[in-house]
Amino acid sequence: MTIQIIRTPHPPDSLLAQIGELLGAEGAPSDVATMARRLSLLPREDRILMALEGDRLLGFAHLRITRDLAAEEAAEVVAIVVRPDHRRRGIGRMLIAAAETWARQSARARLLLRTDVVRTPAHAFCVALGYKKAATSIDFVRDLGLERRADLPTVPPPAGAR
Repeated sequence: MTIQIIRTPHPPDSLLAQIGELLGAEGAPSDVATMARRLSLLPREDRILMALEGDRLLGFAHLRITRDLAAEEAAEVVAIVVRPDHRRRGIGRMLIAAAETWARQSARARLLLRTDVVRTPAHAFCVALGYKKAATSIDFVRDLGLERRADLPTVPPPAGAR
């Protein structure tokens, strides 16, 4: 197996469907139009690393520069996904190595990996790569779209629809 790592801010359309497919396998399905729209909204510094075998996407990593008031800029792996049938073959390791190279080349001294608390295989992957647990946090989310719909006036059903 020969894997090529491509670093780009804009993956070709031919690969967008495969990125969406990989996200779908993780519970976040996305069609090509949605992927293209999301991609167009990403900050210009973001990069997508793609592990390819021929024209088949085996995995990808989404990279970003994070900035906040509490710490120096860091490079962050926003997402890393490898095809389930290709896991434990070194593809994730190659993507992280390429992410580290990108972080160094962009003058960031740290690379941040985040993973959901329930993804224990991902935790083991990070530790095996030499990363240390730095924090545990919980995300709190309010779906504002649902909240807005709940605030809309109630419309009675049309006559005879009962």
